[in-house]
Amino acid sequence: MKIVVPVDRDKITIYKRTGKAPFFNIYNDEQLIDTIVNNHSNSNEEDNNSTTQEDIERHKKDIENLKGCDIILAQAVGANMGKALESIGLEVQKISKIDGTKAIEVVVRFLAYKLKRQGYIS
Repeated sequence: MKIVVPVDRDKITIYKRTGKAPFFNIYNDEQLIDTIVNNHSNSNEEDNNSTTQEDIERHKKDIENLKGCDIILAQAVGANMGKALESIGLEVQKISKIDGTKAIEVVVRFLAYKLKRQGYIS
């Protein structure tokens, strides 16, 4: 199972806002297999509450390098980013700070079925 976690510049610490995370770590089960730049984090897009197909397509283009992954473990996902993630086949599993602050901690807890919100995938 390929698991994505949005991470900060240290490539270890979970970044709360998925769309603005500098990097994504990709794990195959517990093994880190890649760290990729989040192209969307560098966009000049303003935060807004509008949900348009154009916004979703822009997000989708920014995260196309996540295709082939199965799930993303994330604290906060905006509506447009959420739709873009789902459109490329990624399920979103919400996590919270009590699940851990380091990407590998959360991955291990997820695989052991020990996340606070696990069982509910939105």
